[in-house]
Amino acid sequence: LGEILIGNWFGREPLDEVLAAQQKQYDTIIMDYLIGAMDGFSPYKQDLIIPKMAKLLKPGGRLYIIGLDPIPDTAKGDANIICKVRKVRDACILLAGHKTYREYPGRWVQRQIKQHNPDLDLLETRVFPINYKHSDIVRQINVARNKLELFPTKELADEMKAVLDSLEEQSRKATEQKGIRLGHDYLISAEKKRDNPKTGSEQEPEL
Repeated sequence: LGEILIGNWFGREPLDEVLAAQQKQYDTIIMDYLIGAMDGFSPYKQDLIIPKMAKLLKPGGRLYIIGLDPIPDTAKGDANIICKVRKVRDACILLAGHKTYREYPGRWVQRQIKQHNPDLDLLETRVFPINYKHSDIVRQINVARNKLELFPTKELADEMKAVLDSLEEQSRKATEQKGIRLGHDYLISAEKKRDNPKTGSEQEPEL
């Protein structure tokens, strides 16, 4: 069995430094939607997390970065309801005094690996289109609803509740016939350079 480590990558004793002091290195590291979540906990440090992970890889070890390409501000047709929900959800989070997530596109991750992490070779990039069902959209609306009790005034909370109820009805109508396809998740892999670089290269698609 493995072990569960609890720590902070950017605290007084950064987890990567603790592990490095123990001479810990790993064959595989998975960053599962980590970069997109950082703005709520470690803002303005997203560019520092990949080098931290690279230090903990063995030569030839693989880094897998999973993320969500940012939802656009607007989209054509029924897909625009996804954009509207995202904006209202984030507004509710901010009005409650909390911080939102901030997703980073796959292109940004590719640039970070190629331009700022010389110990890593960028390997493969795969994308997975997202098909939103009504339940998926309502889940995000409920995130916003859970923030209403933290609003500065009841009047503002009541007005926003009406907006959220309207968005739920709009999303129900938009998904009656089929789901809504918008955006994608991505999986980007990189390998830590070996002492004797391998021949050949794998090409990554441009996102």
